[in-house]
Amino acid sequence: MLKALEKTHHQAGPVESSFLFDQVAALLRYDPSVRSGEQDASAAMSAAAGRVWSVLGDRRVFDRTAVDGLRAELTWLSESLAPLSRCTPVHDPDRSNTRGTALGSAYEAAYDRALAALETDRYFRLVADLQRLCSAPPVTQTRRSHLYGRHLYRG
Repeated sequence: MLKALEKTHHQAGPVESSFLFDQVAALLRYDPSVRSGEQDASAAMSAAAGRVWSVLGDRRVFDRTAVDGLRAELTWLSESLAPLSRCTPVHDPDRSNTRGTALGSAYEAAYDRALAALETDRYFRLVADLQRLCSAPPVTQTRRSHLYGRHLYRG
């Protein structure tokens, strides 16, 4: 699915493309676990989204105008997953405990929010955009040296 990154003719450097590929793959790999409510997977998916966001911000490598929208969507995804990463699931057999019920309700609300985000068209567009990004990364064009930089006036 993401092997197309290695075959592009306008590639980022080997380190950046490999890191980007690995982080996008990690982000997508955690999706099923987050959907099943695994708290650690939520934190890991959010962290992978943050690393993709960070590498896309490198102006020396990626065309910012082409990736700014994608970076905004990665922020949205991380914000949607963050409450689930921070909540503690409560496995209290005695649900009469008020504190346990409140914590359980907070976890359930965070899980519902994360799951709702992963089931939106917005998320599926983000996944498609990440796949396109890996197949044809919008790299910054190399700047040519200024015309006058090579021919200094020696008077």
